[in-house]
Amino acid sequence: MTKIGSGSDPAIYGNKVVWTNSGVIKVYDLTARTVTTVNSSAASYPAIYGNILVWHDESSKTPRLAVYDMSTAAKTYITQNVDQSSRPAIYGNRIVWSADYNESNYNYNVYMRDISTSKQTKIANGNSPDIYDTRITYGYEDADGRTIAVYDINTKETINVHSSSQIFSPHIYGNKVIWSNFYSRDGFIEMYDLITKKTIDVTSDNTGNTLYGPDVIADAGDDTGTHIDINGDKIVYSKSGDDQFGYAGVYVYDIPSAKSTPVYIYPKETYTTPDVYENTIVWGIDSNYGRGETEDSDNNGIYLSDLSAINSLLQVAEFTANVTSGTAPLVVLFTANGIDGGSASWLWDFGDGITSKHEMKATHTFTKPGTYDVTLKVTGATGNISIDKLGYIRVTNSTTPDLGIPVANFSSSVIEGYAPLTVQFTDLSQNAVSRVWDFDSDGKADSSDPNPIYIYSTPGTYFVNLTIYNANGFSYLINTITVLESNSSDDSNSSSDGNSKSGGSKSSGSKSSGSGGGGGSPEPAKKTLK
Repeated sequence: MTKIGSGSDPAIYGNKVVWTNSGVIKVYDLTARTVTTVNSSAASYPAIYGNILVWHDESSKTPRLAVYDMSTAAKTYITQNVDQSSRPAIYGNRIVWSADYNESNYNYNVYMRDISTSKQTKIANGNSPDIYDTRITYGYEDADGRTIAVYDINTKETINVHSSSQIFSPHIYGNKVIWSNFYSRDGFIEMYDLITKKTIDVTSDNTGNTLYGPDVIADAGDDTGTHIDINGDKIVYSKSGDDQFGYAGVYVYDIPSAKSTPVYIYPKETYTTPDVYENTIVWGIDSNYGRGETEDSDNNGIYLSDLSAINSLLQVAEFTANVTSGTAPLVVLFTANGIDGGSASWLWDFGDGITSKHEMKATHTFTKPGTYDVTLKVTGATGNISIDKLGYIRVTNSTTPDLGIPVANFSSSVIEGYAPLTVQFTDLSQNAVSRVWDFDSDGKADSSDPNPIYIYSTPGTYFVNLTIYNANGFSYLINTITVLESNSSDDSNSSSDGNSKSGGSKSSGSKSSGSGGGGGSPEPAKKTLK
């Protein structure tokens, strides 16, 4: 890994890397190893193809797209149908972006401009477009949620490749289209093949996150959707969480082998912005999400890694325990792996006030009931790694029952009806000691009752979140309630479905809305409880 500058939003094509630093465009030449400053200000989201740079420009206080030819230093601007949401993508002489949000259909418009002819065309309703050769991919809102589509410039035909409620940020290369699905936590990556017409999950295998012990929530790999890119047979992505597939950091996924490899490891909740061209990856830290624990002088660095030297990448340590629960006194054997034991030092913290320096194995006795976090700090020739497993060891005594892992579940008397809509919610969770309801998508607690009643007075679609807790952790489930606008001939409490079905619970974490323009949030419902 090499630091080539400071700033954000890096992109790469050929032997050039472009990024912004305090609103100024910087260009790094991989061959000459020099940085050039482009005359610019208030710049963001640069893209590059050959000698052409394009970026979002607000130096005139009005949003526009700047187009810059590095070979001639000529700069022009696109001002028509550009707004604050516009982020350009470029291939050849064509630039695509989205703008002009339409509240009637909850969509932006996708535009294409041929800079060789100055001809500009509206392609479709949608947002976050990307372009490869003669194909443009984008996402749009529809009655079923969101859909990823591909438009063919030559035939002017559009195909819908995938629909789901929370899919954003599509990218295209060749016959492959990828996007982020934010169904849970920080999302996961899906891929569609335009030839085989098949969709696969790239980074989620729908199993539980077992890094910290048994997990019944099928969302391992679901912290990989905040920033993705594709080039050739490689997908690069930011991983913000830790699970059995790896720790937070920058990753590359090889499409032929279906294998992900860490490029650089960061503390969890660090969000990076990787981009790839052939065997070179560049990235920065995403200021839109925060920087996790990387609060240091290098947290705005622009970094580069050569994938041809993949075997020299930072190794990833891991540890396991022969048992993770039982009655006191509980004797546990911990075993670490991932770094050569002959060149590393190991510091174990068992979470009960006792630390120990051992090699790759350590035995510890937990004498008191409780739930313990275990940390392993490894110092090796290839780097330093800290692995935290929260609530990894659970110790009980013979008189204290173990409640087990909480599993959230609930039902509602209706899932759709006219405003004002009265809904009876019923907690069907397992092993709950306490609970919090959020009925109106505002992130605030509305009730702690097991079976509350809530009245929705404003039309809209609301995400209802039930989070339950016990000594072993927490679990949450999100379902939707749709409130329709009533008229004089409608019964204000009528419903299209008399009884809702309860669903499976999801893991802890936040639900991301993805990038780009979405349908917006409804006005808050009236907080009326019975």
